[in-house]
Amino acid sequence: MKTTLWAAAFTALSLVAAPGARAEYPDRPINLIVPFPPGGTADNMARALQPALQRALKQTVVVINRPGAGGAIGVSQVANAPADGYSILCSLLSVASLPEQAVVNKQKPPFTLEQLTPVAMLSAEPVAMVVPEASPYKTFPELIAAAKARPDALTYGSTGFFGEVHVRTAAFADTAHIKVRHIPYQGGGPLVTALVAGEVDFALLSRSLSLTQVKAGRLKYLATAGDEPWADPAGLPRMKDGGVDFDSVAGTALFISSGTPEAVERKIRQAVEAAAGDPEFKKIVSSAGGEVKYSAGTKFATFWASYVKSIAAITHRIAATETREVVK
Repeated sequence: MKTTLWAAAFTALSLVAAPGARAEYPDRPINLIVPFPPGGTADNMARALQPALQRALKQTVVVINRPGAGGAIGVSQVANAPADGYSILCSLLSVASLPEQAVVNKQKPPFTLEQLTPVAMLSAEPVAMVVPEASPYKTFPELIAAAKARPDALTYGSTGFFGEVHVRTAAFADTAHIKVRHIPYQGGGPLVTALVAGEVDFALLSRSLSLTQVKAGRLKYLATAGDEPWADPAGLPRMKDGGVDFDSVAGTALFISSGTPEAVERKIRQAVEAAAGDPEFKKIVSSAGGEVKYSAGTKFATFWASYVKSIAAITHRIAATETREVVK
């Protein structure tokens, strides 16, 4: 009997220690990759999510910034990473344009969207036109009138060529029937700094990326996109009221490498759902002026497919009509 017990114990120990045995996910720190510099919308979202995601996964989560090439460097890192769940991408939705951007520039795409599996949307924030506090344009109609009177004289900043702000503002300019000059920067943080310094005339920014500087008196809102009124700050005019019926949101989402084992993917999805509902996470996002808009499963997959199609069309239009500026 004693021999049998010892044999069973030895067999169990051998199975645990066997070289090919797999530990249960996650058994080591997870990298939350942000393909943009610190200070932007995606970076702020990742850092707000990190503590809640750690609690849900019961494992260390490390936020890592991998900026460059409009987000392509960081996205490629996740797209080409081992499909094991230890690299999660936290990005703006606009990364959908990157493969198409390479195509229109006759380059080999650094990754394909098929290499990424969408996990969930985290936020869909309202957007507004933002100008420096010292801007000569005191109202939205004033700026639009100036842009129409002097085509290509006014400048707008973006987070990079074909980035979310660029795509959004190109669509806005089409809707408003104006021609404005594009000045790209290397992420949301540098863009806000440039706008505060008056290097560009305006930008279309998410509330979380701009609210702190507005409250500090360095930037000011001229008008909001969409139909929903803002509670903070309250009483802002809508673009629609100024004659431009334009709507847009700034979205952030999580992705993993395609081919990730089903059991690991399921754990990640469950953890993200729990983290998105975490009161502390919601509090951090709300205090910065953001808004959690969690969406997953079929709903997000359907939205993502539609978004990819629409952004491809905009990417081709931009490539055909705009001159590329030097990224600052």
